Amino acid sequence: MGRLLRLIVIAAVAWAAWHAGAAAWRQFQFTDDVEKIAQFGPDRDAASVLAAVLESARRYDLPVTENDVRIRQEERPASLYIDVSYTVRIEVLPRYFYPWTFTTSAKGWFVPGGRAPLK
Repeated sequence: MGRLLRLIVIAAVAWAAWHAGAAAWRQFQFTDDVEKIAQFGPDRDAASVLAAVLESARRYDLPVTENDVRIRQEERPASLYIDVSYTVRIEVLPRYFYPWTFTTSAKGWFVPGGRAPLK
């Protein structure tokens, strides 16, 4: 009986770790994309930056909407700030979900006369 209980606990921990780890990995990849968008996007308009962020979220199957994204642009120096906050429901046990809120912030700036990024 004790072994069965241990196996059940180990299986539950493995289940939760697998689902939480997968969500954290998608967040890590999404954060990397948002940082690249901010780094190479200060000269782009807010609508195209928003579209790029939403496309990246869609690629990683994240529940990010337009209301979850905050974009701020400054002219001097040309800067772009992107803040994204969204909540994912993670299945920590079968049919038991936990809401986990992820937040991503990125900043990019453009130096006039600087080198253009390599394509």
